[in-house]
Amino acid sequence: MKKIYLLIAILTITTSSFAQVVISQVYGGGGNNGAVYTHDFIELFNRGTVAQSLNGWSIQYTSAAGTLTAPNNNWFMTPLPNITLQPGQYFLIQQAAGANPGTALPTPDLNGITAATTGSDGAAVTVGIAMSGSNGKVLLSNSTTPETTINPSGANVIDKVGYGTTPTGFEGTGPTGTALTNTTAALRNNAGCTDTNSNSSDFTSGTPAARNTATTLNVCSLGINESAISGLSISPNPVNNGVFYVTTDANAERTVTLYDVLGKKVFTTTTSENAVNVSGLNVGVYMVQITEEGKTATKKLVIR
Repeated sequence: MKKIYLLIAILTITTSSFAQVVISQVYGGGGNNGAVYTHDFIELFNRGTVAQSLNGWSIQYTSAAGTLTAPNNNWFMTPLPNITLQPGQYFLIQQAAGANPGTALPTPDLNGITAATTGSDGAAVTVGIAMSGSNGKVLLSNSTTPETTINPSGANVIDKVGYGTTPTGFEGTGPTGTALTNTTAALRNNAGCTDTNSNSSDFTSGTPAARNTATTLNVCSLGINESAISGLSISPNPVNNGVFYVTTDANAERTVTLYDVLGKKVFTTTTSENAVNVSGLNVGVYMVQITEEGKTATKKLVIR
């Protein structure tokens, strides 16, 4: 009987409980000629409705072409502090400064320039990541191990943004699509709430406006939307053999993403096939998000 009650309790969970931290803004023109701000920065945002700890996570950067950091061929990495990001809260990470004067950032929540120091611990000085002002790649990881491939993927990659026109790594079908300048940043749409797992759809180039944890909370509406895609059907549900089928009236190419009950993205694929193989996932309850022809819908899915 207890197991039945537990299953019922789990089944009441909806996407309103998502804790999904994303990269909401990227600016690499800091301190350059005519720059808006003195420093480069990366901004995070909790677009979910439950709190999320950043303990043990990191933000990482490398060039658009994929050249990695010598001598170990790693991405540049800034560890994140033991802080819990509340729903609708932003987190500002200051990076390298340029030589020209400009407006200082709002108080950064993490100063990448002083994130580590030399001393008795022998830790190397962190001088801040000098990001490209036009094209580059940034990712959010739930690990402090630097990535070593040009286009990383896997459960440790929470979010990834290829900004500009030339990055070799991005989410979806392309990077944000507009090379940045000293006066523009890549901004996630809807103040950070939009996430269709496609950089080209989710970001717009615009005037940078850095936000930190003191900024007014912006809690997103992430309720279940089952009717945004005409004729959407998922079957069987529950899934018993590791495969389910997605059909719609348009039957076009779609992105299918699954989140666990804690809001963590555990699976994503872009396909024109109806069959979706999730045999690699554990038994449990998931939210499946489907994006097709610019429309997104979310349904609850049980895997047995």
